[in-house]
Amino acid sequence: MKAVFYFILSVFLVITSNCQTKSDIKPQKAIKLIISINAFHNAKTEDAHVIAEILANHIKKSNKLEKEFIVETPKTFDEIERSAGDDFDCIILTIEEYIHLQKKLTLEPFATNYTAGNVGYKYHLLVNKVDNINDISQLKDEVFYILARENQKAPFLWLEKLLREKSLPNSKKYLKEIVTDYKATNVVLPVFFNKAKACIVTESSLNLLVELNPSIKTKMKILESSDFILLGLGCLNKKKKDTDTYNTLKEIMLTLHENEYGRQLLHLFSADKLVPYKDEYLQNYLKLTK
Repeated sequence: MKAVFYFILSVFLVITSNCQTKSDIKPQKAIKLIISINAFHNAKTEDAHVIAEILANHIKKSNKLEKEFIVETPKTFDEIERSAGDDFDCIILTIEEYIHLQKKLTLEPFATNYTAGNVGYKYHLLVNKVDNINDISQLKDEVFYILARENQKAPFLWLEKLLREKSLPNSKKYLKEIVTDYKATNVVLPVFFNKAKACIVTESSLNLLVELNPSIKTKMKILESSDFILLGLGCLNKKKKDTDTYNTLKEIMLTLHENEYGRQLLHLFSADKLVPYKDEYLQNYLKLTK
């Protein structure tokens, strides 16, 4: 992951230096790209803005756009709302953020992730085989790790659903502690090394860890698996529908996977490509709340 990031960073620096030599060209009205920090997977918070700038410059260069980009990476609901206001072009945010802000901002969902042949992400509840745990009812008063960022509720909702289905108390009453982290290694390894009893991690993150350390697959057991759940959305500003910028962004975001550089960027979001959004994709997420 670090190698991928630094490769893209080096390309970004070249692009930036080339743009700086054209100081005599006056930029037209800027395109505003907003990416919630919570939409990033396995990327440090301090790297998020750089990655967002890289995406903006890739879009600009590959499509020979003359407009400059304003790039912002807010973290909270309020920060996203303030950043967007009435003048934004594209926002990438989590499902929770979309649900919270859809009535406050002019959001038009248009794309979501497609990973390993599916829309959305599958979660796994993992335990260490040596503990002989065969049911979530054996995890009472244990420490639990969850792969998540702020405003990512899906894994927590899924955990509560698993407990309800077993007629068990909610997680606050049932578990000793829940530890969250955005890095999959920090979530899986405590269970792998018997420092914790269970964890929840996305299938894509688990597969990556198994590639790096095959012994994880032999020592860990999948206790439960979720349906594929939508975690994030790309939204356009519906007030700008059918403008040149609107049409250009809609085309670009859905074709990122068609070149190597775009695929490297998608990898930082744990996605193979972006596909057009459909309302039905949201249903598995909404089922978690029932």
